[in-house]
Amino acid sequence: MSEFDSQVLRAASDAYLVARREHDAATAAADAAYDRLQASPETLEYQIDWNVARRAEAAAAWRLERARTAYRQAGGYLAGPGE
Repeated sequence: MSEFDSQVLRAASDAYLVARREHDAATAAADAAYDRLQASPETLEYQIDWNVARRAEAAAAWRLERARTAYRQAGGYLAGPGE
């Protein structure tokens, strides 16, 4: 593997790890917003918060999938399905 290929793989790996952390954080935020909504389902603020958190989670999932694809294209290997 050339030095350039190693750098591309390293950059793709870093981007994947960042995207994965962002997705984990967005999922935790959406779960917390859902818990607040369940405690008080008629509160409009909680409904909006949950909607915003779910959209952020969806965007993070999209970025994660793009980073995962870029990592694989760079020659990276992921251990299991969905990893």
